[in-house]
Amino acid sequence: MHKLDRTSAQRPACLDNYRHSRDTWDALTPLDRQQIRASLQQMQNDRCAYCEGEVFHKGHIEHFRRRHCFPHLTFDWDNLFLSCGAQGHCGHYKDHRNALPYNPNDLIKPDVDDPDTFLYFHSSGEVRVRGGTSEAETHRAKETIRVFNLNYGRLTAERRATLKIYRQSNPGILEELAQWDDQLRQDYIAEEIAANRNTPYVTVIRHFFEKVS
Repeated sequence: MHKLDRTSAQRPACLDNYRHSRDTWDALTPLDRQQIRASLQQMQNDRCAYCEGEVFHKGHIEHFRRRHCFPHLTFDWDNLFLSCGAQGHCGHYKDHRNALPYNPNDLIKPDVDDPDTFLYFHSSGEVRVRGGTSEAETHRAKETIRVFNLNYGRLTAERRATLKIYRQSNPGILEELAQWDDQLRQDYIAEEIAANRNTPYVTVIRHFFEKVS
């Protein structure tokens, strides 16, 4: 999970054609659904808003606040994300029939909050509460990890594998960077992060560099 910029994508004009008091989500035409999805893909670089896995033609349009609890937000652009289609984590897991209750205000909303403030993606693949957070921030971090099941076994394995591949292509990179001038090191890290920005599960690479930044 990483910070998303909703202004980077155009709000789908088709949303103006629907009213929660009149229409259900299923009333969306295939063309309108495609337009919404395209805007979300642009904002999220074809990755899940929560786990950062690839979505492309998979996944679903996710309501951050559930439709049946917040019907007035059914067609609200700010309430929509693209989530992967996995049943064991992310959007489907959050709202599955037997899900434990949660308060959406306790969750990290990646277009509003910066997940880096709350979460640390460890080299083991595990998502942890970032050190130094306040009691309220710690609670939100734990709830986000729990509700989206961000430490699902497959996810931790994917993150671990992503970092392993990166480290194998850049052996000894941390040790080398530790010897560099601070500005050169920061410039290099920024370039590496930019070059890998579309890589699934990239946050584990970004946080890996925190060891020398």
